[in-house]
Amino acid sequence: MASEDQKDAKEKTVCRLQELLALQKKVEKEFGDSGYNVFVFGSYPTLSYREGKSDIDIAIYSDDFCVYRRLSAYLEEYFHLKGVDSDIFYIDTTMEAPIYCAPLSSKIQFTDYFPPQLLEFGEKCLKKLEENRARLIT
Repeated sequence: MASEDQKDAKEKTVCRLQELLALQKKVEKEFGDSGYNVFVFGSYPTLSYREGKSDIDIAIYSDDFCVYRRLSAYLEEYFHLKGVDSDIFYIDTTMEAPIYCAPLSSKIQFTDYFPPQLLEFGEKCLKKLEENRARLIT
């Protein structure tokens, strides 16, 4: 029985990943393919996702806050219509924080837009995370 559950979970995970690829194409058609990036992380693209209990975690980076607002509204509506709760937030590069480490290291990104300042920001956030871990250990 457990192997049947695992097989079902794998099939559903593959379907969610295929859906994300289709969504990526819709977003690209609506918003173009430059000037922003959408990072999907958390349990949604994994076997750990639980329908009705888990949500989708999305972080958006853009130099233009208006693009972020339009994208977040678009994605929130998309997932709302699918019955999936969404947690969507803006990557604010003015404040380094460990919370940005997960999205910035995500393998699921909608575009190749990852400018040098975002890479540097990610490194600073990782340093903050390591500092916080060191404080907890001592």
